[in-house]
Amino acid sequence: MTHHAIIVGGGIAGSAAAIALRKAGITADLYEARHDGGDYTGAALRLPRNGLSALRAIDARDLVADISYPIASTELSSGTGRHLGTVSFTSDGHGEVPRTMPRARLARTLRSAAEARGARVFMNKRLTRAATRADSVIATFDDGSTAEGTVLVGADGLKSTIRRLVSPTAPEPHYAGTHLVYGYAPANTAAPPSPDAFHIYWGKRATFGYTTAAGEIYWYANIASPEPLAAEQQRDTETWRKHLTKLFRRDRTPAMKVIEAANVIIPSNTRTLGTVPSWHTDHMVLIGDAAHAVPPATEQGAALAVEDAVVLAQFLRDQEDTAAALDAFEAARRERVTRAGASRRSRTTHRRGTPRWIEQRRRDKRIAQAVRSGAMNPPAWLHDHRTTWE
Repeated sequence: MTHHAIIVGGGIAGSAAAIALRKAGITADLYEARHDGGDYTGAALRLPRNGLSALRAIDARDLVADISYPIASTELSSGTGRHLGTVSFTSDGHGEVPRTMPRARLARTLRSAAEARGARVFMNKRLTRAATRADSVIATFDDGSTAEGTVLVGADGLKSTIRRLVSPTAPEPHYAGTHLVYGYAPANTAAPPSPDAFHIYWGKRATFGYTTAAGEIYWYANIASPEPLAAEQQRDTETWRKHLTKLFRRDRTPAMKVIEAANVIIPSNTRTLGTVPSWHTDHMVLIGDAAHAVPPATEQGAALAVEDAVVLAQFLRDQEDTAAALDAFEAARRERVTRAGASRRSRTTHRRGTPRWIEQRRRDKRIAQAVRSGAMNPPAWLHDHRTTWE
């Protein structure tokens, strides 16, 4: 059987899948729900070595060179200004260190590359339903158009439509207990420059992190909250600027200056996904966040999605039977991504009746000890993983 792939989702996972499938000699059509592909949304991300290795396997590693910059370490500090330690992302012996870039920029670059390599790309196409036949699957979109292929790849993220079709008993994403606010600011603010490091400060009321590159500061704030943000709370930039400056005003960090100068502030809810019972049917398969959304602290979401894309293309290349290829793909990937999702889950708690400054001291001590012991180092089994094409 000659495979033909319908890919739903034009982000990092879907675009990488289109590139990988074209390298495997498989025709692929890419469908993105938004008219702009979400090119103006998304925080910056640090793509670790395993993600770069997967891009190299599909001849896409060099594409990120002009849109990213290397980050060799993470500097950890208390909100008091005390330095707690350095976590190193040292070279793996091949001159490779993680690279940082806006998420939307990476997705756009990969999507353009997929089109240049022969994948057809369709924007403003939102999937509404899919139906399988004996040897094919038909996707229907909100404008009434349809597409038919031998495999439907669900790369449509945490809120995946295809996940409900593939695994009806799969859990829905649930709120993880924090608001994540991210943005961008000019690099001429009072924040110290950090050309090769990411700085994280654990403040009294929230966590702040930033790095600088190419005249811009990429920053985020992580705020514990028992309730998720409502839709109307995610729009007003100036209200959020005032709220964030109140949270960080008692900390000795660059947070206040950066947030005051920020030209983009985007609040969101952190969400997690429980175990999805099955990632595939005979003609539909999930990859990336649609199958396994790992915690943001792992910094592995994009990397694992690209790994998925490469491995999926390899099994479809090597097996004519679609169902067998998808079954082999899930078997090859599930253990690794499950372990990655459990590798780093951080919690910040405040014991009732304990002064917050005492809790802060205890937390700072725990972090410093974890750094010294190596417990916060990137796990080698995860970051040093090699993805090869053959």
